[in-house]
Amino acid sequence: MNKRDYLAFGGSPAAAAVDIAGSIEYLKANGFGNGYLERARGAVDAHRTRAFEFEPLNANYCDFCFAKLMGGEFDRLADGRERCMRCTRSVLRTGEDFELMFAEVKRNFEAAFQISINAALMVRMVNAKEIARRSRETFQPTPGVDARALGFAEQHAQGYSLFIENGSPRLAAISTTAHELAHIWQYLNWNVGRIEQRYGAHHRLAVYEGMAAWAQVQYLLHIQEFDGADRQESYVLQRTDEYGVGFRMFIERYPLSRDGDVDIDTPFRHPHPL
Repeated sequence: MNKRDYLAFGGSPAAAAVDIAGSIEYLKANGFGNGYLERARGAVDAHRTRAFEFEPLNANYCDFCFAKLMGGEFDRLADGRERCMRCTRSVLRTGEDFELMFAEVKRNFEAAFQISINAALMVRMVNAKEIARRSRETFQPTPGVDARALGFAEQHAQGYSLFIENGSPRLAAISTTAHELAHIWQYLNWNVGRIEQRYGAHHRLAVYEGMAAWAQVQYLLHIQEFDGADRQESYVLQRTDEYGVGFRMFIERYPLSRDGDVDIDTPFRHPHPL
């Protein structure tokens, strides 16, 4: 029984004396049918049965949340990226906004995957040029989805640093933070030499990025950002680089929990996850 389905009494011995069908009929007769919890469960069930796919032609998408852009209702940024109005309205504009978001994501990320990230973290908002320099990424806008790195994590002699691009929309910042927290956990718990010895140096990036992408999508499912998780999953699945290759390996070994409940086997539980 899914631990989130707290109304599913069938798995409890104490429920034997409960007339479930009669109780439901009584509540419905008194106007308690089709409540918001029932509608929420219905939405979760509906989500499980549909799959998001990018349209191959004549479609444009937000470069932050990957939602389809309709008409002229979007912003075009100076670097050529296009941002939907929902993302524009949710931009993290102050350091306080960013700090609150990061603290919430770290707390929920640790709880979701039953881990602890106990390390001195330097967390900073930086501009797009700094992100590009640290990630060694060259960005060239094209038609369709033009996602580029919004964050970067690194390990150094003083500890660990996590950089997020300032002005990021809230959901994009949450998604990026989850990805980078997975990298911080890897730095704390994995020995890069042993990873390379087991999987080969040429597969190291696929292992690191594949797990981080898996954690990113599973975290979005955990916080019930189902549409965002679907779009992020579809985007990474169409990638042919180490991110896409690694992600496909991890979802084969660790199927995503579509209802968001992470009481499952995860890569965080294994020193050698594949």
